[in-house]
Amino acid sequence: MSIIITLLLLVIIGAAFVYFLKGSFTRFQNFFGDYVIVAIVVMLVFCIIIFPNESVKAAYNGLNIWVTVVLPALLPFFIGSELLVGLGVVKFVGTLLEPIMRPLFNVPGEGSFAFAMSVTSGYPVGVKIATKLRNDHIVSKVEAQRLVSFCSTSGPLFLVGAVSIGMFKSSEIGILLATAHYLAAIIVGLFFSFYKRGKVNTRLQSYSYKNQSIIKRAILNLASTRSKAPSFGILLGNAVKESINTMLMVGGFIILFSVIINILELIGFVSFISKVLFFFLKPLHIELPIIKALITGLFEITMGCKIAAGTLSASLINRIAAAAFIIGWSGFSIHAQSISIISITDINSYLYIFSKFFHGVLSYALIYLLYPIFTLFFTFSVPASNHYQQLSIYHNLFNNFKLSVEFFLVILITLLLFSLIVGFFTYMTSCLNKKR
Repeated sequence: MSIIITLLLLVIIGAAFVYFLKGSFTRFQNFFGDYVIVAIVVMLVFCIIIFPNESVKAAYNGLNIWVTVVLPALLPFFIGSELLVGLGVVKFVGTLLEPIMRPLFNVPGEGSFAFAMSVTSGYPVGVKIATKLRNDHIVSKVEAQRLVSFCSTSGPLFLVGAVSIGMFKSSEIGILLATAHYLAAIIVGLFFSFYKRGKVNTRLQSYSYKNQSIIKRAILNLASTRSKAPSFGILLGNAVKESINTMLMVGGFIILFSVIINILELIGFVSFISKVLFFFLKPLHIELPIIKALITGLFEITMGCKIAAGTLSASLINRIAAAAFIIGWSGFSIHAQSISIISITDINSYLYIFSKFFHGVLSYALIYLLYPIFTLFFTFSVPASNHYQQLSIYHNLFNNFKLSVEFFLVILITLLLFSLIVGFFTYMTSCLNKKR
């Protein structure tokens, strides 16, 4: 039965691919929307009926992850970011950091807030903030597209806590993974800074006080934004409502993809595709379990990393590189969450997915470049056990919430201090230039 279902699924995907080759992209989109998606959904429901116990168990595991890990970890960032944008703090920080963000990434200074929150909290906070900036007309369409390309990253809680210590049993690997991951994100941002570079960027609300010093301009922008904003009570209510709605959407996707990846495992789809790819990739000496981890990671980030970390038959560098690609790519589960968020804007979701694939490839390559250097300073000792044990922090909702709030406050204070320092030096430089 599982072989038949797998073959039917492959036939559907193959038919869609052949149709794409023969026709235009628009015709493929219509075909995919009208027939392929319907067929896949019908097969998914059919598989849930065939495997009811396994599907319920997978859904429960997804729900448990959302309640104990994702909800308490992301909710403070969602509420806090909504409030900071509404209160004008992001405009204040953005004005001060404009001299750094514009030359490097060709985005407004407000983009620094999206990047900082993404690095601190993880998926999909950066995309959520970039979407908020676009909806509030703080950034243009082109600038928003550049922002989501590099402001969609994993957080240290997952990178170091879950993957490095929880799966690889090595904190040193976490440093290597984090370095490759965030460096790749910066490279992606630099690459996308050339996206429609010749096009004039329309800053709809940016510089109302061009003739003022940068510090005074930041204060005036803060005051202007605050004067136009509703009362704090209304802002808080809207922030909580919007954040809860987003978290419910994220939870739904986590549960859905938990069921999907479990079904793909049960029907043998992942194993079948892995063996086919292994046949073609034999000359590259990539181990079969690593290919299976990558295939699984295409759909779900946690399971993919877990398989990569537990593949003891593969070399350590291949396991780390596979995990790096999976984290950079982030999986269709994260993509579904992000696309659902950006769908209310004019941001191109296909370009977003391309940027995530590019991020994954860069992370993969950087592991091979950085690994020999890191071995000079660190000893990567990994226990000979593939048993994955979640950290106690992932079983304690209150601790997750507490840690998330602490992360949020630390990054906010750091960002404000850094903004003030940059603004002060920019102001002093302009004063010296005027004297000359």
